[in-house]
Amino acid sequence: MTDAAPFNYRDGDSDCHGFIYRPDSDARSHPIVLVCPAWDGLVQEVHDKAKKLSAEGYIAVGVDILGGGQTLVDFADLQPALDPFLSDRAMLLQRLQAAVTAARDIEGADSSRLGVVGYCFGGLCALDLARSGSGISAAVSLHGGLTTNGLGDIPIEAKVLVLHGHDDPMVPPEQVAEFQREMTARGADWQLVSYGNTLHSFTRPDANAPEMGIAYNALTDRRSWRAMCNFLEETLKA
Repeated sequence: MTDAAPFNYRDGDSDCHGFIYRPDSDARSHPIVLVCPAWDGLVQEVHDKAKKLSAEGYIAVGVDILGGGQTLVDFADLQPALDPFLSDRAMLLQRLQAAVTAARDIEGADSSRLGVVGYCFGGLCALDLARSGSGISAAVSLHGGLTTNGLGDIPIEAKVLVLHGHDDPMVPPEQVAEFQREMTARGADWQLVSYGNTLHSFTRPDANAPEMGIAYNALTDRRSWRAMCNFLEETLKA
């Protein structure tokens, strides 16, 4: 496993600066997994997850959703950074599709086997790519938002896995039920795993605000990682 290489691409007039981790295997081509980060962008935690994915045999690509390689540290910056994308899901989808297009040209990547995983805000992004007909094979959302983007109702061809904290107040049961209805109506091959005694941000070791519904859960983190890897093995390597 090598150090991260730059992954620079453009979305219209915006420069995006992601990264690439490659597996050690000398196979001629590897499946691609895009990694969509939470609200704070491509912080070290995202690098760590991408490294682990590359050790599983994937070309792991960090997606710069915020643009300019920007990362955030203060919750006060969350809404100003994300609101433009959340209020204009077509703009968000365009940003995501720019990354998909660029990733297909990565040397040694098998563009026919492309998946996306996302955390929190990135989980919503992964599902929006699945909804879009962007030609991805698999989408995984971990403690992500499930609201539809209202950009169409074409059949969903990507296989979908949602890993959700049952006690997550940011994704209440009504939202889960509506998501399930949407996936079924659109003919998706979908799964949703709901982890008991689990709040939002359960994969983030620094998450420690249970009064806000946010808390790391080491057991759910391990279980969800294995569930994700099994799903990617089935959808991208079979």
